[in-house]
Amino acid sequence: MQEGLCSVIVPAYNCARTLAQSIASAVRQTYTNLEILIIDDASTDETWKVMQELAGTDERIKITHLEKNGGVANARNHLFSLASGSYIAFLDSDDIWHEDKLFKQIALLESSGCDLVYSSYSFIDGEGRAIGKTKIVPAACSLKAVLKENFILPSTVVMRSSWVKSHTMDGSYAHEDLVFWLSLFQDGLTAVGNPEVLIQYRIYENNRSGNKAKAAKNRWLVYRRYLGYSPVKSLWYFAHYTLNGLRKYQGIQKQR
Repeated sequence: MQEGLCSVIVPAYNCARTLAQSIASAVRQTYTNLEILIIDDASTDETWKVMQELAGTDERIKITHLEKNGGVANARNHLFSLASGSYIAFLDSDDIWHEDKLFKQIALLESSGCDLVYSSYSFIDGEGRAIGKTKIVPAACSLKAVLKENFILPSTVVMRSSWVKSHTMDGSYAHEDLVFWLSLFQDGLTAVGNPEVLIQYRIYENNRSGNKAKAAKNRWLVYRRYLGYSPVKSLWYFAHYTLNGLRKYQGIQKQR
């Protein structure tokens, strides 16, 4: 397989504790033709210091920072404009990649001819301990499927960079990643899932228990405001979203 340049984009905000581990998982990829682009979104902790230290360890790591915090969508859009690779890979500042993630996903991207590849993932807690659960994603994907359950986690995604030259993330929605995937599907993007578990997704206790009402409200806004669906149609998709969310965090297949 010809190894085109892959741009790894990493938005960073107050993540001094986890960033080095996430970047280490990118550095050790068996797919080595990378540029690792990290942007500090005006952090108030030691994130920028950690970034400077990381930049001195590998010439593929390139860092920049914003003077004013603008949110993750704005940070990713800045990184889109800086990326020079044929592929874009998303990595959040507290998630961890399997060492063969990019190699396997880019191979699937090319063999399938699709525009975007996502993968299954396991869960770790805030301290990096395995929770013992996995999310196995479907091999096929469509706009309707994502409306029922957003199983495309940013850190699992590798896509062709041509798409981010014509699409940006909309920071006016709290579910900016979902709106981004929807906009891509609406314009004809094709996606394939790799059922292999290729990342560790970090979740925190407050994410699981404290934000359910807020997440539900934000999801409803996507149906009603972004897509313009009727209340009845929105409720139908929202019911699927709720049921799938319960399965995701309570009935996920246990690792073997």
